[in-house]
Amino acid sequence: MRRKNTRRFTPVGIGVVFAVLVLAAAADARIAGENGGMPYYGHVFPIQAAHGTRGAVGEYHAGRNGGRIHEGFDITARCGARLVAVRNGRVVRSGYDPVLYGNYLKIRGEGERRVYFYAHLIRPAAVRRGRWVFEGQRVGAVGETGNAVGTGCHLHFEVHRRGAPIDPTPLLRRWDRWS
Repeated sequence: MRRKNTRRFTPVGIGVVFAVLVLAAAADARIAGENGGMPYYGHVFPIQAAHGTRGAVGEYHAGRNGGRIHEGFDITARCGARLVAVRNGRVVRSGYDPVLYGNYLKIRGEGERRVYFYAHLIRPAAVRRGRWVFEGQRVGAVGETGNAVGTGCHLHFEVHRRGAPIDPTPLLRRWDRWS
């Protein structure tokens, strides 16, 4: 004679299920990092193609005509190379500046006090003001618009913290190592 299963399913609250999934994901990320897997770092390099630098002229705080200083870092790549969001965030501005930046894009990073600025895009940004973007999402393509005309295709990339520019070089080097 067959015995009837007397165990009953007990519903679990969605919050409990979510907590279990979050803890499991955190453990998986930690294990992946320890065992040679792909850990999550929270940022990616902005150009998803072969790239280089413009040398001293493209470095942070390099002198410019009129007594200005360079507030970003220039990364060279082929025209049309894919640009991606370095972090999840919201597009706070995109547009065109004919004098300096050409086609540009500003993204406010989620959960941090940083704004990421991309300039000289080949065409207007692929995302518009107010839109949410995700780390690694295509946002545009490398170009030479604005005052970059004739200097070769490159991305002018700035990081601002609390409204002031900071040197993006150490961040870019770190992101380039693991992207």
